[in-house]
Amino acid sequence: MGTEEYGVHISGGNVSGPIAMGAHARATVNNVGAPAAGELGALLDRLERLLGEHETALTEPAQARRDVVDVRRELEEAEPDRSRILDALKRLSVRAAEVSVIVEVVSQIRALFS
Repeated sequence: MGTEEYGVHISGGNVSGPIAMGAHARATVNNVGAPAAGELGALLDRLERLLGEHETALTEPAQARRDVVDVRRELEEAEPDRSRILDALKRLSVRAAEVSVIVEVVSQIRALFS
């Protein structure tokens, strides 16, 4: 076998995730479980505050609040249904499409379930 050199060069920004190098190298990430309850709870609290602050800009404010309640209730289940949560978040995105700060928080919550 010949002499083989492997190297990794990363510049600018942050690296978050596995890096593997070399012959037969393999990097694996296994994300298991539900999102961190503290982070998720804080985002849901913020979302509820924003819905109140921007209620007049929402097309269906009452339904948007119900969507948040649906997410919270589903998260209280022993085995939360990820699809139900994502469906409620999708409805919220549509109902709050005119308020970018709400859509941003909804996107952050959705990312926790991806």
